[in-house]
Parts: sequence; structure tokens; C-alpha cells
Amino acid sequence: MKDTAGSRLFELMAGFWKTQAVYLATESGVVDAIAAADRARTIDLSLETRTDADALGRLLLFLESLGVVEGDEASGWALTEVGELLRTDTRDSMRDHVRIYGSHFYPAWGALSHSLRTGRSAFAHVYGSDLFSYLHQNPEVSLTYERAMVAGTPFFAEVSGAYDFSGARRIVDVAGGHGALLNEILNANEGPRAVLFDAPHVIEETRDRPIATDHADRCERVAGNFFESIPADGDVYLLSRILHCFDDEACHRILTNCRRAMAPGGRLVILERVLTRGTGSSLTQGYNMHMLVVLGGGRERDETQYRTLLDKAGFTVESIHGLPLETHLMVAAPS
Repeated sequence: MKDTAGSRLFELMAGFWKTQAVYLATESGVVDAIAAADRARTIDLSLETRTDADALGRLLLFLESLGVVEGDEASGWALTEVGELLRTDTRDSMRDHVRIYGSHFYPAWGALSHSLRTGRSAFAHVYGSDLFSYLHQNPEVSLTYERAMVAGTPFFAEVSGAYDFSGARRIVDVAGGHGALLNEILNANEGPRAVLFDAPHVIEETRDRPIATDHADRCERVAGNFFESIPADGDVYLLSRILHCFDDEACHRILTNCRRAMAPGGRLVILERVLTRGTGSSLTQGYNMHMLVVLGGGRERDETQYRTLLDKAGFTVESIHGLPLETHLMVAAPS
């Protein structure tokens, strides 16, 4: 038993090995080089990526043990299904997800002690500004972040199956990023028109995205600040992974603005992870910590906390539906 517990503890403490190994395999170009060659020898990969052959050989052996690559020095290396998700040239790539976690979020977690002592954002402590201000000031990082948020949302395709948008007249996606969720909804429903609403620099980034190119006749892109006002007269308002970024007071302002803007008989559709105990998974609990480290005031909430939050803003929860990756779709109506 002690050996088992000791091994488990060692695995926990060595987690940063895996984070940086996967990140560097992606960032250094090793993954794309393997993909281009189908089967690639270490020495050829070393020349292609300008890395040390011995060091790269060790990295590949480690990645093989993690299930990212398969093969050996003699037969060459190929990508597994996990490794395929790290490629640059695939539609379902999670490369940007890995990049933002391995670069900007990694140092923030290294300063976890700051969050533990103060209850405030370690990201802001490390980088000198809160996350959203930092993204505004660094356009390239902002693009990576928005693409990462899309890469972490394979459940978007199932949203239209969990909620019937076919009868909606005007859908407003509040802080909808690059419009990936709205694009899926409009693809699946021919009737509704839509508004993609986000900060000015984010809306500018969407000019070449599918939501702008494929649905220009059905989707208006509007820049603004949801703490001040939200586009009016929608009968469905979307909040996808927004509330977990903020404390209760800030959430109340966002929800109240949605309530004021909503057309009579409208609905609020919320996508968030919901905290539960005893599920055997640490994903949502980990994100609860991540919201503290990166955003300070952000947090995941359990069902009771969401119901309370919505009740105070004048909403009643009508239904809750489970989606992949421990995400839930909540439907709320004005009280």
C-alpha cells in the first residue's frame, strides 16, 4: 500500500513534466514534423526542428510513454490519436489550448502561493495586469486565447440538441468570442437571426471567422461592454462559460443587464461546468482552482449557487442538461 501511495504521490508531483513536454513538442514544431513525414526518425526530426538529437530522443520516449506518439528509434515515430490533436493543420486541433496553458497559464500556476495567501489572481501578480486587460494589450496572445477557448469546446455541436433554437427570433451571444457556438447554432437552425456581442478587439478578430463569412446576412457583430449594456430585444441570450470568470457581484451585473435587454418571454441559456462531489473526476474541481489562479474572482459553482445567483437577478431555472466534459446547459426564464 505504501508503494502504491508513494507512486501516486510521485505522479502528482511530476505533473509539470507532462505539461511542458506536450507544450514543447507542439511549440517546437516536432508534432507537425512527425505529421508531415508520417513516420519520422529522431535524427531527421532533430534537423527539421533544430533541436539536440539526444534531448529530442529522450522527449520522444517520454511522449511515447504518455501516449502522444508511438514507435521507436528504429521504425520511426508517428502520432497517436492524442498527438493528432496537437497538429496545426487540422480542424479539431487543440494546439492553441496547449499553447496558452503551457506558456501563459503555466507561470501563473507557479505563483499559486500568491492566490492562496491573498485570494487574488496569480496571473495578474505575474504579468502585471488582469487576464482580459493583458489580452487587450497583446493581440497575438488574444488570438491564441480565443482559439484555445474554441478548441476546448467539442460539446458545442451538441448544444442544439439540448435546447431547441428553431423557434428563436433573435439570439444574442453575450461575450461570444469568435462566434464558434453561435456558428454551430445557426448552422443547425435556419430561422433565427443573431447578434455576436463582445469587446471591440475581439469583434475585430472575427472579421474572417465563419460567423462573419458564412452568416453575414444573419448575424450582426456588435462591440461593447456587458457591464454597461447588452444588445436589446433578443428572445434567447447565450452566456457560454462567462459567469465562472467573475465573482457573484459581477455576475449579478451581467445577469441583470441580460434581464433588462431581454424581450418578453425570452430565455437565458447558460453553459458552465457545475461543481459536484463524488464523481471521481477532478476536471471541474481543477477548473475551480484555475479560475482563482488566472482570474482571482472567478469560480466554478454548484447547482444551488447557480440557482441562487439567477434568482437574485430575476431568473428561475427551468431545466439543466448534461453535456460532454462535465459541462451543463441551464435554461432560465424571467421570474
